[in-house]
Amino acid sequence: MSRNSKARRDARRKKEPRRPIRRLGAALQPHAQLEDADGNAVGGAGWRDREWLTVLGGQVVARTHSAAMTLAMLRHIVALQEQAGGTLKLTYSPVMEAAATREAEAAGKSLEDYLVLLEQERQERSEQADDAPADMDPTRGEPLS
Repeated sequence: MSRNSKARRDARRKKEPRRPIRRLGAALQPHAQLEDADGNAVGGAGWRDREWLTVLGGQVVARTHSAAMTLAMLRHIVALQEQAGGTLKLTYSPVMEAAATREAEAAGKSLEDYLVLLEQERQERSEQADDAPADMDPTRGEPLS
């Protein structure tokens, strides 16, 4: 090796264009958006790889196969912000609404009734997790080992 090979290699690397980060899977198709009072997007939901993804602050925080569950989570986030004195505006696509409506109809309910039912289930799970002893696994109700 020559004395200058490292310097030449480093110079070549600086000239090369930076490679973008490649993500696995398809691109996220946005279907819902949470906007603050100033109109800035703070979160939302999208469809990718046959899953609905809930996004907050640029990070995926939940994934599910249910459009209705995703919509219920977003409505819960809006309600939490209202309780804290803030405001968020939720908008969603007709595609997401149609998928959630199909799920609700399969359960024999209207979309609004189904979303209320999902919120009640969330509250029950939350109360059960609060009542569980500290040495119990809240997801399975079994003692931690």
